Amino acid sequence: MSTLDCQWFSANNGWHCTRIEECAEETLYVSTPVLLADGKPLDFYLIKRGNTFLFTDDGLTLFALQNYGIDIDTRRHLKGLEVITDRMGFKIAENGVIEALIPEDQAAWWMGRVLRMFCGVADWQSERFEQHDEDFSLSEEVERLLKAKAPNRKLTINPRVKLKGLDYSFDFLWGETYVDAISPTAQSVSARLRKAILATQGDDDIGLLFILDDRFDRERADRELPVLGQVAETVRLSDFAQHYNVLQE
Repeated sequence: MSTLDCQWFSANNGWHCTRIEECAEETLYVSTPVLLADGKPLDFYLIKRGNTFLFTDDGLTLFALQNYGIDIDTRRHLKGLEVITDRMGFKIAENGVIEALIPEDQAAWWMGRVLRMFCGVADWQSERFEQHDEDFSLSEEVERLLKAKAPNRKLTINPRVKLKGLDYSFDFLWGETYVDAISPTAQSVSARLRKAILATQGDDDIGLLFILDDRFDRERADRELPVLGQVAETVRLSDFAQHYNVLQE
């Protein structure tokens, strides 16, 4: 893809490409096969600049996520997305634009990275809805408690780990324990069960702690507690706040 045209995209299923004639620089507008939960495809612009292409989504990705109800007005809330974009070589600028400079002789290879990055964004959106934590109130409360209970223990936000060769994210890495804050819904619990089973098998065995939100529905949390407790250490949020103790560090 040394010249800027839509031929490469037209030859690959699911991509749609339009040349923007009005721009001073050679520009393509590309729609990927990756869809958000409402069916909206994730799109970007590819702009020719010398011997490189500028990849930019012009802020469309964050705008779509916000329109779908996810509160990402602070850099703290962007942390999970930044882990995804950084791993694929993209950066989220201060204005919310996802960008990368792509050497023209590597453009086709980079399009694979674009797909993996956008798939990660779509998965992240799905996880937020599974947790019923679009405003991050649950994860922020759990983060506050983790820091209060072990001020000297290293706390990493949105770590990722490979389990059976697949990439999974957690809300926190607390010392050597991976922690997820969970809404007591069937969808959220099922997703964590699958992850916990992988995390406790063979060479991939890692420390897990599930913190189950019981602020709004104690009965439902009580029903889900023994289900998750079969595969990983699980505690209600209220019990974690009041009774869960750690060794002094």
